[in-house]
Amino acid sequence: MAQRNLIETRRRNIANYIETNGRAEISELVKKFNATEFTIRRDLIFLENSGTIVRTHGGAIKREREKSIWQTTAISSRLNKNRDLKERIGALAATLINDNESLMIDGGSTTQIFASYLKEKHHLLSVTTSPRIAEIMLDSEDSNVILIGGELLRGTYMVSGTDAQEQLQKYYVDKCIISVTGAEPEVGCYAAIPEEATLKRLMIEHARESILVIDNTKFKRRGFCIAFPFSKVDVVVTDSMVDKSILEKLQEQGIKVYLA
Repeated sequence: MAQRNLIETRRRNIANYIETNGRAEISELVKKFNATEFTIRRDLIFLENSGTIVRTHGGAIKREREKSIWQTTAISSRLNKNRDLKERIGALAATLINDNESLMIDGGSTTQIFASYLKEKHHLLSVTTSPRIAEIMLDSEDSNVILIGGELLRGTYMVSGTDAQEQLQKYYVDKCIISVTGAEPEVGCYAAIPEEATLKRLMIEHARESILVIDNTKFKRRGFCIAFPFSKVDVVVTDSMVDKSILEKLQEQGIKVYLA
């Protein structure tokens, strides 16, 4: 009985630690709870099966309470979620952009972080649906920015609606950088609302090359509507924690994949 209580206490403490910190590595938990790697792995399996956490390669992350599938999430909260992964993805995606190129940049947390890594680029022309991304791009004095107008959505802080769609259709660019609510290689990429899906499709249709920036957690998530199939995507920039089976499915479709 005493041994069982110790196990239950340790597992409860591990769950609380991951809940507080958002994530934890196995090596970190081994030191903190003075347990073997085998014991910690067994604890994480138990906690995942009980619906408390989600295991990852080398650790675990907290299980988020899911919003209704059609609801969007405030940009302020999304910026800090998986921030380290988004920083790595944004930095790597920025290396795929050359001086003098024209871009369409989708509104989103990962694309906003991506934009912050473009400050060393020169003579870029950027078209965006995000006022915040427009501000970031203006930090480069020799670059030009076109901010698409339309209905500004509260929370996501990006424009939408027919006005935005009509304006986007006027422009053609070298590359578009897109983020999504979720994705499944066999199905496609999801958006939270139809208006958002339409703008993402237009960006892809009006760019020579499409670059999807997406962290590994979104490959296990759906949204309210399909924005576009993976056949429309040229490049995927994700993190090294993505499942190998997903990488294989993307590469089988001729998509170039970069791991941050």
